[in-house]
Amino acid sequence: MIRIQLDSATRDELQGMRREDLPAKVRDRLEMVLLADAGWSAARIAGHLGYHYRTALDVLNDFRERGRDALVPRRRGPAPDAARRAHVAGLLRDLLGQDRTWTSAQLAEALRDRGVALSPRQVRRYLGGMRSRYRRTASTVKHKQDPAKAARAEAVLGNLIGRAEAGLLDLFYLDECGFAPSLPTGYSWSLPGQRKRVRYEYPQGRRVNVLATYRPFGDAPRLAAVAFERTLTSDDLLAYLRSLPAARGPRVVVLDNASLHVSKVVKAQRKELARRGIFLYYLPAYSPELNRIEPVFKQVKHHEIPRRSHTSKAELRVSAENGFESYGRKLDARTVEKLRPAA
Repeated sequence: MIRIQLDSATRDELQGMRREDLPAKVRDRLEMVLLADAGWSAARIAGHLGYHYRTALDVLNDFRERGRDALVPRRRGPAPDAARRAHVAGLLRDLLGQDRTWTSAQLAEALRDRGVALSPRQVRRYLGGMRSRYRRTASTVKHKQDPAKAARAEAVLGNLIGRAEAGLLDLFYLDECGFAPSLPTGYSWSLPGQRKRVRYEYPQGRRVNVLATYRPFGDAPRLAAVAFERTLTSDDLLAYLRSLPAARGPRVVVLDNASLHVSKVVKAQRKELARRGIFLYYLPAYSPELNRIEPVFKQVKHHEIPRRSHTSKAELRVSAENGFESYGRKLDARTVEKLRPAA
């Protein structure tokens, strides 16, 4: 008969493990050890837990040799081939680093050409171990960007942001956003077996354009937008700029080099805008990541408009206005939550 005699510290530690979420085999091994410590024989333990007598004996003998490590069953079969795993992972990193898209089947084929035979399912297991994810791709224009100009713009914006946070000026990010009658498809919760379908409407002549500004710094973020059922003009932009809320200090508007922003009409009015305390700062070409209103547009277009298909410009304009208003309220709520004193 095998006797297990635990000291007080080990017994308390094992008793505490009973309250943990353990795998079934680990929990059974733990019970075998604690029951043996309570004076139960291996045969009685095996009958109580539904195991063969020899299994209970092996577990108790293993615990006497290895202690707590014996609670986890030994891995059966040969030891993992760490060198092969590292080799395959290295090949996958090289392939994923290429300037192209991949499916698991394509990766399996590429590995086969390099002397590694894996199925697409096995490739996905390797990718999971590498924490790789099958994600939607995103477009970028950063490869067309002038790095020196972008770095200089970041430095200028950093200075403007610091002054805005200190209350010395109001900093606005401005841009336009177009909305088609059928908005981009995305994700939605659905009933089992059901798939949400967005009725497609042809966009010709039915787009709505929104002119918006985002002021993220100051006492509270501010999002303002005006929707138009037509193409925007330079006069629309100038009228919008002149309607910016008055401030004690200068108002700096960050915008890109879209043809509407750099038109002769707008440039001719820059001195008049400056007399009103409105100054335009143009970002370098191909630098949308420096305009903080771009993520706002994405949020509004993809998440704040639950109705995804519209049959008229009027319906679409109302949905776009409601989307910006909804996101603006969320910005206000976040500010209130941030400023609320802790309990």
